[in-house]
Amino acid sequence: MLRPEDLIHSINKKCKNLFYNKFYLIPSTGHYNISVYRIQGTANALNRFEIPFEPVKVLNWFDNFWVFLEVKFIYQELIVERKKVKQIHIYISLSIFEGEETDDIKNQLFRAEWDDYQNPNEKHSQPHWHITSHQALEKTFTEYSNSFDNGDFLALLEEEKEKLFDVKNIHFAMNGNWQNDESHIHKLDDIDKITKWLQGVLKHIRVELEQ
Repeated sequence: MLRPEDLIHSINKKCKNLFYNKFYLIPSTGHYNISVYRIQGTANALNRFEIPFEPVKVLNWFDNFWVFLEVKFIYQELIVERKKVKQIHIYISLSIFEGEETDDIKNQLFRAEWDDYQNPNEKHSQPHWHITSHQALEKTFTEYSNSFDNGDFLALLEEEKEKLFDVKNIHFAMNGNWQNDESHIHKLDDIDKITKWLQGVLKHIRVELEQ
């Protein structure tokens, strides 16, 4: 079984060079059966993972781009054929933000996630992307409306938003291996594989952002 402390050690060791050795995952508030590790950030942001939005600390990467990374382990005991079987469910969430250091509400552009529910019938591709960049435009319109004290404009904006299809809840496949007749689900069961995936995603994102 994959040991959480070994995975965190591997991520910290092999990803720090991508952040000039500033990258480090540290324990965060968890629960009796949940362990959470988060990046040691230096600036404020809002993680729009679920409502209410959660204040988090993000780490500056380059220019005005910021990173938030969370790795969560949920421990569960099942009874299989009258025997206790331990399981560890792993959830990885990597978010990219854009904004000035002094901006408390930085724009959350997108998330890369890899969750392991250990469910062979899982319908969402693992790993996957979530796109949230449209929220930056919403913020701009809201601030514009408030600056002119124009409640009618804000109401019109909300009305138009209701007409749009919100893509933030879609799990866009990142590594669906359909061309080889394989599943869209990849298990989180190998430390080296997980760490290389995270390194690759970060390198790929930086190339795209620097264009």
